[in-house]
Amino acid sequence: MTVMSNPTQTHAAKPLSVYTVLLWCSFPILLLVSIYGASQHMKSNASVFDTQDGFGLAIQGIVQHHRLGMIDQTYGWWCFACRMPIVPFLGAASYWVSPKIAVFLVLKNLIFWSLWIYALFLLKRRYSIPDKWALVTVLLLLLAPYDVSIAGWVDAEEGFLFALIALLFSLLLTLEGPLSAAAAGLVMATIYLTKSSMLPLCVTASIWIVAKYWWNPRIAVVPLMCLGLAIFGWGIYVQAVSGVFAFGTDESSWNGWNFYKGNNPYAYSMYPRISLDQLDSDNEAHRLLPFVPVRNEWELSRAQAALALRYIRENPGGVLKMDLKKLFVACCDLKESPEKDPGHTRVGIITSGLVNHLALASVFLLVIANVRRRQASQAEILAVLLTAAYLLPYFAGFLYMRHMAPIYGVVALTAAVQLTRLRAPVPDVGVPFRRSWAG
Repeated sequence: MTVMSNPTQTHAAKPLSVYTVLLWCSFPILLLVSIYGASQHMKSNASVFDTQDGFGLAIQGIVQHHRLGMIDQTYGWWCFACRMPIVPFLGAASYWVSPKIAVFLVLKNLIFWSLWIYALFLLKRRYSIPDKWALVTVLLLLLAPYDVSIAGWVDAEEGFLFALIALLFSLLLTLEGPLSAAAAGLVMATIYLTKSSMLPLCVTASIWIVAKYWWNPRIAVVPLMCLGLAIFGWGIYVQAVSGVFAFGTDESSWNGWNFYKGNNPYAYSMYPRISLDQLDSDNEAHRLLPFVPVRNEWELSRAQAALALRYIRENPGGVLKMDLKKLFVACCDLKESPEKDPGHTRVGIITSGLVNHLALASVFLLVIANVRRRQASQAEILAVLLTAAYLLPYFAGFLYMRHMAPIYGVVALTAAVQLTRLRAPVPDVGVPFRRSWAG
């Protein structure tokens, strides 16, 4: 008698493709390039208290004085609302691990590049993006090392916004229930509490959510509550410590020092090659100080905003010429802005600018073509809306190459979606006011 056993079918593991291997290998490369690039403008063995642009002073205020803010170097009063709280509090948290800024740099990049990678994979799942097109997103960043460097910075809000805005972009396209809605709301709140001039971007994201999910209050309301708590929580805190309810800081692009810095008689001749921060120096600051007595940070902010508005009213032609310069920096400029060495632009800056502008033009021209064919995807429409909302406050104040880095990150993500849809279109066409989009 012959004993016959049931044949068992074995499934061999599917081998990883070359694109998959390259994609996963590219992530640690991004991280290392970002940390290296960001470290080049930091002093070795520096403390987190040495973080530039006032962040170090704000971190020191939290650690040593147990309150947010810093002493105004010109007037000597305590400035409660000079900086939004996220970056100073992250720096203070890093201080308790180690006071060295290098530790803060590494920890920050590990966390925020992980968020960016998560954003990429959210979008990858939503649009079934093949590994080869996801790899295009990474390559666009690696070919623009300046952007990757800015994404690694700990002393500029753009270093944090790069990952946060990318994550918000992906979350808005993948909302599935209250949990993901809460995540989107927390990211919006974090973006606002990182840089208050991002309020237009957060409001745009909120309108997108309401327009798309108005029929589902569990999804539509939760993000609005998170953003509202952040806005009013900050305002109530500032009122408690300074007596003024505030939307944001007293030095943002649309009020106070930075608003006046971008709208005054001296800015046009300096911008964009010479940093307008030069007007903060002891030799220059007196030219932008108000002539009326001021007793605190908010009186100073209101006086500077009034001077800026007066300049805008009296010099509309000059303001238009300045705005055209800002548009040139955002879309066409290949030189460094501002220049680290006067009259010299580094090769990496030129390469980054060329890649950025070509990618931006390609993505937006394809968006226009798809809109005309009524085939624009949600991702393309959202990318355009977020870009416009992001740039709005910078046109009110001033715009440099580093400010564009978070938008170039969104452009790189959008490019992967466009390439995927060109090869295998997905049912993702329409306007966000139709309920059919919610599925």
